[in-house]
Amino acid sequence: MADEDCQEMDSLEALIPYYRSVNIKLMKCGGLTPALEMIRKARSSCYKVMIGCMTESTVGISAGCVLTGLVDYVDLDGANLISNDYATGNFVEKGIIILSEKPGLGIELKK
Repeated sequence: MADEDCQEMDSLEALIPYYRSVNIKLMKCGGLTPALEMIRKARSSCYKVMIGCMTESTVGISAGCVLTGLVDYVDLDGANLISNDYATGNFVEKGIIILSEKPGLGIELKK
């Protein structure tokens, strides 16, 4: 699975001879819109697709959670690895994606 090699749309074609799947990270590709474009391109190139993350807050994880229905694999545990998360929202618990009932990405900043 291409991980650090897969950070932008242009990198996908170059990876075809070497990988069968790609890990798309929102923080590395530039957000939701570029990630959606990359998912579409990866699918047309017959890649399996994973939405991944780095160690990041619930803000980033919540954004990744909304794309999970479009991908084959999910790795969104980044917010579990920090003790000073400043938001609540979508999350993964015991392998199950829990979507917030709040509007938009479901994010709320902690007070």
